[in-house]
Amino acid sequence: MSAALAYTIAAAACLVAGALMPFLVMRALSPALASSGRLSTNYRGRSVHVGLGLVWVVWPVSLLVVSVVMEIVATAAGDPASGHALALYDGPLTLPLYGVPLMLVTVSVLFGLADDVFGSHTDKGFKGHLFALVRGRLTTGGLKLLGIGAVSAVYGWHIAWSRGAAGVVETFGVWVLATLTIAAAANFINLTDLRPGRALKTYSALALVAAPVFVLDAVEGYVSYAASFAELGVTAWSALDSAVSVVLMACVLLGPVVAVWRFDLGEEGMLGDAGSNAMGAVVGYLLASALPVAWLALTAGLLLALNLLSERVSFSAVVDRVAPLRAIDRLGRMPSDAESGDGGGDSGRTL
Repeated sequence: MSAALAYTIAAAACLVAGALMPFLVMRALSPALASSGRLSTNYRGRSVHVGLGLVWVVWPVSLLVVSVVMEIVATAAGDPASGHALALYDGPLTLPLYGVPLMLVTVSVLFGLADDVFGSHTDKGFKGHLFALVRGRLTTGGLKLLGIGAVSAVYGWHIAWSRGAAGVVETFGVWVLATLTIAAAANFINLTDLRPGRALKTYSALALVAAPVFVLDAVEGYVSYAASFAELGVTAWSALDSAVSVVLMACVLLGPVVAVWRFDLGEEGMLGDAGSNAMGAVVGYLLASALPVAWLALTAGLLLALNLLSERVSFSAVVDRVAPLRAIDRLGRMPSDAESGDGGGDSGRTL
């Protein structure tokens, strides 16, 4: 198989699964969501549906289905374990097809959707949900805290184990940092979902950082693998291969954003906790999987600090006071007569 054909097939598979399918599904599903009766009031009193987060279930399932199809094609083709065929079917070139954590995304969407549909604003922030739990009352926000926290711990342990840390103490430390990064990232993106497009823009910025970090870490492992099995025809990995892989990963990560962009910015629908928690969990997982321990600790600490800060500081007020942030925040958004802060911390939509 030629390099050009391998690139073409990989690019087509990633773009179809990661971008085209979510776009088509949300376009077809939008009328049903709008007439579902599951409406919420946005920041300026407009009634919008809360189903945009469902794209984050469609997205990983689509990636999984296409990855299975690729495996079937590889088997039918005979011997894929050579040259660019191996890079296509079992290498960083198709990393976006299997790099997204299906269970983590699905669990985040389900617990977030439960809070969107059944939650109330009586108990707000970590304090509100934890105090309710101490008193023997489990809120939907508390359920989400426990559920996403638990699945983050599962994936955090997998990351710690796969890194092959030396000793029990180091393994435990990586596990804690990875778990904290995933869970805190999930809640942080949720905290930004207070204006149309804000969570999508925040996620997109983090995704463009996470994509090269995750892919280049995977490439490093693949290069070692290719060198060990060069006698079997496994080709070396080039800089062009890495660049293509990073671009494909970024396209896949931004695919759901494209699918819901006009609905969110046009105030036709809302991401809700289902979408925002899933977005944060994805970038948290990618960063936790690939960052060196020192950078992982820094990232976990920063995300934790932002989550705690939200209990006392309004992020919307900060955005409104900082001109560059305000300009980015309002880019593409419908004009409004008044743009004001939230009058308090942004903890009403916390994990």
